[in-house]
Amino acid sequence: MHVVISVMARDRVGIVASVSGAIFDLEGNIDAMSQTVLSGYFALILTAAFPRPLPLGEIRRHIEEAGRENELAVSVQERNPEAESLPVVAEGEPFVMTLSVRDRTGIVSGVSAYLAGRNINITDLYAFTRGDRFILIGQLLVPGGLDIRGLQTDLKEMWKDREATVTLQHENLFVATNEVHFPHGRPAAGRSP
Repeated sequence: MHVVISVMARDRVGIVASVSGAIFDLEGNIDAMSQTVLSGYFALILTAAFPRPLPLGEIRRHIEEAGRENELAVSVQERNPEAESLPVVAEGEPFVMTLSVRDRTGIVSGVSAYLAGRNINITDLYAFTRGDRFILIGQLLVPGGLDIRGLQTDLKEMWKDREATVTLQHENLFVATNEVHFPHGRPAAGRSP
Protein backbone atom coordinates (compact mmCIF):
# COMPACT_ATOMS: atom_id res chain seq x y z
CA MET A 1 0.00 0.00 0.00
CA HIS A 2 1.46 3.36 -1.09
CA VAL A 3 0.23 6.69 0.28
CA VAL A 4 0.90 10.43 0.18
CA ILE A 5 0.79 12.19 3.55
CA SER A 6 0.79 15.92 4.24
CA VAL A 7 1.13 17.52 7.67
CA MET A 8 0.83 21.14 8.77
CA ALA A 9 1.22 22.66 12.26
CA ARG A 10 2.65 25.58 14.19
CA ASP A 11 6.37 24.92 14.21
CA ARG A 12 8.14 23.29 17.14
CA VAL A 13 11.08 20.99 17.67
CA GLY A 14 10.33 17.30 17.09
CA ILE A 15 7.46 17.22 14.59
CA VAL A 16 9.42 15.19 12.02
CA ALA A 17 10.35 12.73 14.79
CA SER A 18 6.69 12.40 15.82
CA VAL A 19 5.41 11.89 12.27
CA SER A 20 8.14 9.49 11.19
CA GLY A 21 7.79 7.56 14.46
CA ALA A 22 4.05 7.13 13.89
CA ILE A 23 4.69 5.81 10.39
CA PHE A 24 7.35 3.44 11.74
CA ASP A 25 4.89 2.19 14.41
CA LEU A 26 2.56 1.15 11.57
CA GLU A 27 5.49 -0.63 9.84
CA GLY A 28 5.57 2.02 7.13
CA ASN A 29 8.62 2.99 5.10
CA ILE A 30 9.12 6.62 4.02
CA ASP A 31 10.12 6.77 0.33
CA ALA A 32 10.52 10.54 -0.11
CA MET A 33 9.93 13.66 1.97
CA SER A 34 9.94 17.44 1.63
CA GLN A 35 9.56 19.73 4.66
CA THR A 36 9.80 23.45 5.29
CA VAL A 37 9.00 26.08 7.91
CA LEU A 38 7.39 29.28 6.70
CA SER A 39 6.35 32.22 8.90
CA GLY A 40 6.34 29.98 11.97
CA TYR A 41 4.35 27.15 10.36
CA PHE A 42 5.68 23.67 9.65
CA ALA A 43 4.62 21.94 6.40
CA LEU A 44 5.58 18.46 5.24
CA ILE A 45 4.66 16.17 2.37
CA LEU A 46 5.92 12.61 2.09
CA THR A 47 5.29 9.33 0.35
CA ALA A 48 5.31 6.09 2.28
CA ALA A 49 4.72 2.38 1.70
CA PHE A 50 3.01 0.01 4.12
CA PRO A 51 3.39 -3.79 3.91
CA ARG A 52 -0.33 -4.40 4.35
CA PRO A 53 -3.48 -2.43 3.52
CA LEU A 54 -4.57 -0.01 6.24
CA PRO A 55 -7.58 2.29 6.36
CA LEU A 56 -6.47 5.81 5.43
CA GLY A 57 -8.30 7.16 8.49
CA GLU A 58 -6.27 4.87 10.75
CA ILE A 59 -2.99 6.20 9.33
CA ARG A 60 -4.22 9.79 9.71
CA ARG A 61 -5.39 9.28 13.31
CA HIS A 62 -2.16 7.54 14.30
CA ILE A 63 -0.08 10.46 12.99
CA GLU A 64 -2.39 13.05 14.61
CA GLU A 65 -2.14 11.26 17.96
CA ALA A 66 1.68 11.34 17.73
CA GLY A 67 1.52 15.13 18.02
CA ARG A 68 0.15 17.26 20.79
CA GLU A 69 -3.62 17.56 21.22
CA ASN A 70 -5.24 19.15 18.11
CA GLU A 71 -1.79 20.11 16.83
CA LEU A 72 -1.27 18.31 13.52
CA ALA A 73 -3.47 18.85 10.46
CA VAL A 74 -2.94 15.59 8.54
CA SER A 75 -4.13 14.46 5.12
CA VAL A 76 -3.59 10.93 3.76
CA GLN A 77 -4.44 9.65 0.31
CA GLU A 78 -3.50 6.64 -1.76
CA ARG A 79 -0.78 7.23 -4.32
CA ASN A 80 -1.78 6.94 -7.93
CA PRO A 81 1.03 5.03 -9.68
CA GLU A 82 0.30 6.94 -12.88
CA ALA A 83 1.29 10.20 -11.16
CA GLU A 84 4.96 9.24 -11.44
CA SER A 85 4.83 7.52 -14.82
CA LEU A 86 3.05 10.25 -16.80
CA PRO A 87 5.15 13.40 -17.31
CA VAL A 88 3.35 16.65 -16.59
CA VAL A 89 5.28 18.31 -19.42
CA ALA A 90 6.44 16.05 -22.25
CA GLU A 91 10.07 16.58 -23.26
CA GLY A 92 10.66 19.42 -20.82
CA GLU A 93 13.96 20.88 -19.63
CA PRO A 94 14.58 22.00 -16.02
CA PHE A 95 15.12 25.74 -15.55
CA VAL A 96 15.50 27.98 -12.50
CA MET A 97 13.70 31.31 -12.45
CA THR A 98 14.60 34.08 -10.02
CA LEU A 99 12.54 37.23 -9.70
CA SER A 100 13.21 40.25 -7.51
CA VAL A 101 10.58 42.96 -7.74
CA ARG A 102 9.23 45.82 -5.64
CA ASP A 103 6.50 44.20 -3.53
CA ARG A 104 2.81 44.50 -4.37
CA THR A 105 -0.22 42.22 -4.50
CA GLY A 106 -0.65 39.78 -7.39
CA ILE A 107 2.98 38.87 -8.17
CA VAL A 108 2.65 35.11 -7.64
CA SER A 109 -0.74 35.11 -9.36
CA GLY A 110 0.62 36.97 -12.38
CA VAL A 111 3.80 34.92 -12.77
CA SER A 112 2.06 31.56 -12.29
CA ALA A 113 -0.70 32.45 -14.76
CA TYR A 114 1.91 33.47 -17.35
CA LEU A 115 3.82 30.19 -16.88
CA ALA A 116 0.66 28.06 -16.96
CA GLY A 117 -0.39 29.77 -20.21
CA ARG A 118 2.82 28.47 -21.81
CA ASN A 119 2.47 24.94 -20.35
CA ILE A 120 5.46 25.52 -18.04
CA ASN A 121 5.19 23.40 -14.90
CA ILE A 122 6.36 24.80 -11.55
CA THR A 123 8.05 21.89 -9.73
CA ASP A 124 9.27 23.87 -6.71
CA LEU A 125 8.61 27.42 -5.57
CA TYR A 126 9.99 29.56 -2.76
CA ALA A 127 9.06 33.20 -2.15
CA PHE A 128 9.64 35.78 0.58
CA THR A 129 9.78 39.51 1.19
CA ARG A 130 12.96 41.34 2.11
CA GLY A 131 12.34 44.99 2.91
CA ASP A 132 10.25 46.34 0.05
CA ARG A 133 11.37 43.57 -2.35
CA PHE A 134 9.51 40.37 -3.17
CA ILE A 135 11.87 37.52 -4.06
CA LEU A 136 10.67 34.43 -5.91
CA ILE A 137 12.79 31.40 -6.83
CA GLY A 138 11.18 28.63 -8.84
CA GLN A 139 12.19 25.37 -10.44
CA LEU A 140 10.39 25.03 -13.76
CA LEU A 141 9.93 22.32 -16.35
CA VAL A 142 9.93 24.18 -19.67
CA PRO A 143 8.64 22.43 -22.82
CA GLY A 144 11.17 22.13 -25.63
CA GLY A 145 11.03 24.76 -28.32
CA LEU A 146 10.11 27.72 -26.15
CA ASP A 147 12.27 30.84 -26.54
CA ILE A 148 13.94 31.25 -23.13
CA ARG A 149 15.10 34.82 -23.79
CA GLY A 150 11.58 35.72 -24.88
CA LEU A 151 10.16 34.21 -21.69
CA GLN A 152 12.64 36.16 -19.58
CA THR A 153 11.82 39.38 -21.44
CA ASP A 154 8.07 38.81 -21.02
CA LEU A 155 8.45 38.17 -17.28
CA LYS A 156 10.53 41.31 -16.81
CA GLU A 157 8.09 43.35 -18.90
CA MET A 158 5.22 42.27 -16.63
CA TRP A 159 6.85 44.18 -13.75
CA LYS A 160 8.64 47.01 -15.63
CA ASP A 161 7.06 49.60 -13.35
CA ARG A 162 8.36 47.70 -10.29
CA GLU A 163 12.14 47.65 -10.87
CA ALA A 164 12.18 43.94 -11.62
CA THR A 165 15.20 41.68 -12.06
CA VAL A 166 14.42 38.34 -13.72
CA THR A 167 16.76 35.48 -14.61
CA LEU A 168 15.90 32.20 -16.28
CA GLN A 169 18.75 29.67 -16.40
CA HIS A 170 18.96 26.00 -17.27
CA GLU A 171 19.16 24.12 -13.97
CA ASN A 172 22.58 22.62 -14.83
CA LEU A 173 24.03 26.10 -15.32
CA PHE A 174 22.33 27.44 -12.18
CA VAL A 175 23.64 24.55 -10.06
CA ALA A 176 27.16 24.86 -11.50
CA THR A 177 27.35 28.61 -10.80
CA ASN A 178 25.52 28.67 -7.45
CA GLU A 179 26.38 25.31 -5.87
CA VAL A 180 22.77 24.74 -4.87
CA HIS A 181 21.42 21.22 -4.42
CA PHE A 182 17.89 20.51 -5.60
CA PRO A 183 15.95 17.62 -4.08
CA HIS A 184 15.19 15.95 -7.41
CA GLY A 185 18.23 13.68 -7.41
CA ARG A 186 20.81 15.95 -9.05
CA PRO A 187 23.95 16.60 -6.96
CA ALA A 188 25.27 20.11 -6.57
CA ALA A 189 28.46 21.05 -8.37
CA GLY A 190 31.54 19.54 -6.76
CA ARG A 191 29.59 17.04 -4.65
CA SER A 192 29.22 13.30 -5.08
CA PRO A 193 25.70 11.83 -5.33
